[in-house]
Amino acid sequence: MLIASLVFVTGAILIHIYIWVLETFLWDQPKGMKVFGSTPERAAITKEMAVNQGLYNLMLALVTAVGAGATVAGASWGPALIFAGAGSMAVAGIFLFLTSPDKRKPALIQLVPPLLGVLLLAVA
Repeated sequence: MLIASLVFVTGAILIHIYIWVLETFLWDQPKGMKVFGSTPERAAITKEMAVNQGLYNLMLALVTAVGAGATVAGASWGPALIFAGAGSMAVAGIFLFLTSPDKRKPALIQLVPPLLGVLLLAVA
């Protein structure tokens, strides 16, 4: 169960690093605007907010990655960081799913891997 958990957690880490790249570097570029359904005008107005949100996603990924690495190394505190980081990812995804019906697909992408990782870790 631990290995399966770490596989899902690693997926969640990679997804959130990708989200960080989109929100920090590509927000006002064609790729970013396409992903988020934005326009050049809207992207310009919201860029500062997106970079801030991107940093939040990167920090969740880093906390989770440190937890995963510590868990693999046998540190007793590693799972606590996984629960904090991946658990926060899952809660944010659930909130997005419940509050933005038009964003349910990205919400599922954001929430399923960390949720499965946390659940499997709890069982392990």
